Amino acid sequence: MALLAGKVAIVTGGGRGLGRAHALALAAHGAAVVVNDLGGPVTGGGPDEKQGGTADAVVAEIIAAGGRAVANRASVADWAGAESIISDAVAAFGRLDIVVNNAGINRPASLAALTEADYDLETAVHLKGTTAVVHHAAALWTREGRQEGRAIINTTSPVGVHPMPDGGPYCAAKAGIAALTVVAAQELASLGVRANAIAPAARTRMVMASPSVDQLMPKSDGFDRHLPDHVSPLVVYLASPLNRFTGRIFGVEGPDVALYQPWSADWLVTGDGHWEVSALAEALAGLPEQAPIRAFYPGGRIETRIPPNRTLKALKG
Repeated sequence: MALLAGKVAIVTGGGRGLGRAHALALAAHGAAVVVNDLGGPVTGGGPDEKQGGTADAVVAEIIAAGGRAVANRASVADWAGAESIISDAVAAFGRLDIVVNNAGINRPASLAALTEADYDLETAVHLKGTTAVVHHAAALWTREGRQEGRAIINTTSPVGVHPMPDGGPYCAAKAGIAALTVVAAQELASLGVRANAIAPAARTRMVMASPSVDQLMPKSDGFDRHLPDHVSPLVVYLASPLNRFTGRIFGVEGPDVALYQPWSADWLVTGDGHWEVSALAEALAGLPEQAPIRAFYPGGRIETRIPPNRTLKALKG
């Protein structure tokens, strides 16, 4: 089905992995696509001649299949570069309907070992980059006025909603993207925009840089639930007129799709007025020290991760 006929989409980080799969899927459903990719190493830091040309290769694939596409090689971490992605869409195809923020890097390190460069690059590409692209798209759509069928699909991560060790800046940036998505849904609804985010579990070049990936995403001789292609149907759905959601976070791993709830309070203690510390300690004594975590990851199962040296009742479900 040509669900996206007449639509124009941008996909950041579209030269490899999930971004490439998304760009090809959007084009297969009729969208014209701006494929953005800096062509840099997985650790970030600028374009790399050995990695370059990835956006052009995906554009060539789309055109060979009868679609329409152009390449953009700007860095999303550069405010003007992010603006150029939006302006290229308008220059090439006359409009912009769909924004897929997928660009990312990976510099795993413990809190004790990480460097300032680790922090700056992770947050620049993930959080600033997503914010910059959303900002420039929102500015364009504000100038144009309300039009139905606009969509933003941001990319958070399973470790953005279930943080793990050795990924502090990455986890924090991905959590920030989830929050930004809810803000975008609230602010841009009047312009006909639905904003959602995906937390994909897929085996890509970026994910392979993480030391625990083999444990979290084991390869299988049968159905490989961690191929990037399995994520793209959800992206197409969220970009299409079939989508009825906004401000939501979706986990996706192979054939499994989860819908996350936003942060909510699980417990409440209340007093008669100003708390004395001893009374507050007594009131809090009955609450669990650490809440169990509902984890959509790995293997598509709902699991409970218990922190070391804690005894907790597992959540059911």
